[in-house]
Amino acid sequence: MTTAPSPSPLLSARPAGVGQRSARRTLSRLLAMRELQLVLVTVVIFAITTAHASTFISAGNISFLLADAMAVAVIAVGQTIVVLTRGIDLSVAPILGTAALAVGFLAQNHNLTPLEGLPLALAIGAAMGLGNGFMVALAGIPPIIATLGSLAIYSGVQAIVAHSQEVVTLPPAYFNLGNGDAINGIPYLALIGAGVAIAFALILWRTRFGRSIYAVGNNAEAARRAGINVSRVTVSSYVLCGALAGLGGLIFLAHVGSADSTTGTDSNIQLTAIAATLIGGTTLTGGKGGVIGSFLAAIFLEVALAALVEFRLNPIWEPAGVGVMILLAVLADPTTGRPSLRSALRMLLQSQRART
Repeated sequence: MTTAPSPSPLLSARPAGVGQRSARRTLSRLLAMRELQLVLVTVVIFAITTAHASTFISAGNISFLLADAMAVAVIAVGQTIVVLTRGIDLSVAPILGTAALAVGFLAQNHNLTPLEGLPLALAIGAAMGLGNGFMVALAGIPPIIATLGSLAIYSGVQAIVAHSQEVVTLPPAYFNLGNGDAINGIPYLALIGAGVAIAFALILWRTRFGRSIYAVGNNAEAARRAGINVSRVTVSSYVLCGALAGLGGLIFLAHVGSADSTTGTDSNIQLTAIAATLIGGTTLTGGKGGVIGSFLAAIFLEVALAALVEFRLNPIWEPAGVGVMILLAVLADPTTGRPSLRSALRMLLQSQRART
């Protein structure tokens, strides 16, 4: 009869504390994920605000906040794609407004359904995004200048489409889509927004096109030498951003139920979308970030701004709050090339000492 050999002491011995250190490293990595940080901060804001106003966490309010955030969330997904290529799109607000008006007038006057309006909204947004892509990739105009110019041009197009009129009456299908719940507390728009974010996350992570976007953002010249058509990738990113802004217009129209010549621009939606992109972890230097973070950041911004209203902060300060969040997101980005807050304070103290 033979006995099973006992395990080697070298294999069975495990230094004390290795398991705890491994668990701490795993926890540290998880807490360093921007997506998890956004979820945790959003939960904390919900808890604090609910302690002040118990209705804040009601199913109806959660449903409204999620639906209200989806136009920005979808636009932020498109903005992320552009920023990953080291670009930016300042013209998404009038793109949203133009798409909302075009679909809205056809729905108001000819009973166009949301499903029929979807390809129209996407086509309008894609065409406007194509114009941005041509200016940036082919004409060589810096993105911020190109899209600042198109912001003015597309605002004029929006005013022409509006023709001093408003969309005020829509078929019931738009209200059901924009304000109805798939399940209690989860609106249809949230499912659409989440589907868009997941789809583009998979495109960025799993496809050659997605990898090309990251490569162009990291180093366009190196990407070109590797055989990537940088101009095509850049133009495609602006087309996608425009198309998603058009989808945002349809989402906005369904949720709000109206549109006019100032829709989008009056609420600085492009500023909020950029804020969501940066807060979500995408860097202005390109090549780093992702759409899931931007999607969650849009929800975070919606909850944070709604919480400020619950605490009786004047809504006039909301744009300032978004601006502060953008600055904090840039300060938290180690790749922007600016000194850290600690080193900046050290330099300030040294300069004060030199003067004395």
